[in-house]
Amino acid sequence: MNPVLPFAPPVLSGETWLEVDFLHPHFSLGWTVLGDGWARTNKAIWHKVSDRDLSPMEDPKEYFRERLIDTGRSDSDSIGFLTSASLLDYSESVSALSDLWVRVVGTIGLGNAVHVAESSKFLEYYGTINLLVQISVPLSLSASIEAVSVATEARTAAVLDARIPVEGERIATGTGTDCIGIVSPDRDRAEIYVGKHTEIGRLIGKSVYDVVTTGIRKWKENVENRKRK
Repeated sequence: MNPVLPFAPPVLSGETWLEVDFLHPHFSLGWTVLGDGWARTNKAIWHKVSDRDLSPMEDPKEYFRERLIDTGRSDSDSIGFLTSASLLDYSESVSALSDLWVRVVGTIGLGNAVHVAESSKFLEYYGTINLLVQISVPLSLSASIEAVSVATEARTAAVLDARIPVEGERIATGTGTDCIGIVSPDRDRAEIYVGKHTEIGRLIGKSVYDVVTTGIRKWKENVENRKRK
């Protein structure tokens, strides 16, 4: 029997907004467009953009805040992702062990896939792997940093396994504009270790790998469908 997990499902609003409410305050760590760094947050928001929406000269943070306000959403207490990947094809994975769980929600696009050791033409937010990693137990700042490392490694493993060709006869390790946000409850008794030999670390790795693998499959299917049209 699957455990009853106390979180809200992702909510889509048309093709341009995807929201995840954490139901109670969380700490977050990451390099998301909004709510970057170490912060308190209540929600994660994705917004789909196109080249005509956001020019290279425009400040993405200000653009995002203006769009939130224009649509009656709060521009505070949220972490925010920008992408041109399909929000309709978001992927979600939950891994649980005893009373621990990790939920990952991701949107996956590889239009600007790169190998980390190769330079590449900059394409603002085109595609992008955006990952929300929600953990059921509180994490210290150092544990959150370690969680970012584990999630990044799992993301890279999934992209490498997909063998996406890029310039220089290499295969992609990610995209040029990936973002990861780690969130955990704002409570006492924070965990201080979440490496790959811990239960939490293994759950992070599994859920991130599963979401990125599923998202890449959906992205490839969409690319093939566009070619047929």
